[in-house]
Amino acid sequence: PAAPPHPPAGAPGPGPTVSFARSGLDVPWNPAYQSLLEFAEACDVPVKWSCRTGVCHTCECALIGGSVRYDPEPLEPPAEGNVLICCARPATEVWMDL
Repeated sequence: PAAPPHPPAGAPGPGPTVSFARSGLDVPWNPAYQSLLEFAEACDVPVKWSCRTGVCHTCECALIGGSVRYDPEPLEPPAEGNVLICCARPATEVWMDL
């Protein structure tokens, strides 16, 4: 069985708070992770993904609040109010439906 969502191993990150609303987890962003997807995986937050490059939109989820920046920019932007977590990092505190 998968572990329940938890903060990632190691010292808390210095970045803005990332809130996984459905999982009930609020953790400070650590820029050592390349994307919100990697960060969610380190926290054992259940996620779906396929390409990891912003092409397939499998990882698209609702962005409840806050803003992100993309690196790389996705081929097609997500629907209004959503985020592609595989290629996004938080620009401010963020709340996601994960």
